[in-house]
Amino acid sequence: MIKELDDKFKSPEDDSHNHDVPDHKENDQIGDHYHDKHHIDSKGNHDDIKDSDFDIINSIYTSKRNLIFRISLTGVFLALASCGSAFDMLGEKFFRLPINDVNLSIRYFDILIICLSIGSLGPLFSSLLAVVIPWFHLLMDSDHTAMAMLIDSFGYLLVVWVMWFSYYVVFRNSYIHKDPNRKKDLFKRWMPIVFFIPIVVIFYTIFTVLIIYVTDVYGEEDHEEVEHLVTHLKGIFFHEHEEGAEDIWDNFKSHYVSSTAIIFGFEILRFSLCYVFFAIIEPQIKKLNHRYR
Repeated sequence: MIKELDDKFKSPEDDSHNHDVPDHKENDQIGDHYHDKHHIDSKGNHDDIKDSDFDIINSIYTSKRNLIFRISLTGVFLALASCGSAFDMLGEKFFRLPINDVNLSIRYFDILIICLSIGSLGPLFSSLLAVVIPWFHLLMDSDHTAMAMLIDSFGYLLVVWVMWFSYYVVFRNSYIHKDPNRKKDLFKRWMPIVFFIPIVVIFYTIFTVLIIYVTDVYGEEDHEEVEHLVTHLKGIFFHEHEEGAEDIWDNFKSHYVSSTAIIFGFEILRFSLCYVFFAIIEPQIKKLNHRYR
């Protein structure tokens, strides 16, 4: 598929490419920029874009130096994602969507930062962040439960691998260079949303409803256990009201079509915003990766 895209967007300059670096005048473009296959960073250093820069292996491992860089940067992204999670916690206090007496809370910042880390850390180290960050959120916000954060960890893990596979594998985006062909770069940067959004949104919607259903099944076997399980399985998005956990499930079940539709709609909004900001910010992450590749 990508080979076909390469042929489709291939410009005449690609065939006539040589290593003559264009001269810069005083009023020419400054900063990190591209001249066809030539990349000039903000300090004026030059390197050529190669096809190997877009290989999948580069998002997993390149060298021992790069591995040390990724290990060190993992701590930085962990701190940033924790700060993002703290902002999400504040947002949850003020912004909740009532769904027939069930509150749907939305978390944006921590998952966005985790997605942005994929280009620098690769899917393996970003997966570590995806598993750990929900537990950091639990430490900051006692409204959540251990079971809810366990579910959140699996959800974030899925997001990391879907993003990596669609953005870096299927559309072969480089983690250090933009594609020198602007049209091709925009296509490769924005088209993964077509795959990313449906997969992640459907997963989160079905999984959330499934959690509530499984809770109800356990409740039929043991009434005492249901209060404990519903409290712990209220899920990634749901917060308990004073009337009790059973009322939350009953309210959801009595309006499951409209409730599921609302969850689905807000998950579309959540991950659409996540991808839009990811696609805008990710080219800046490439500059950091390029420096420490």
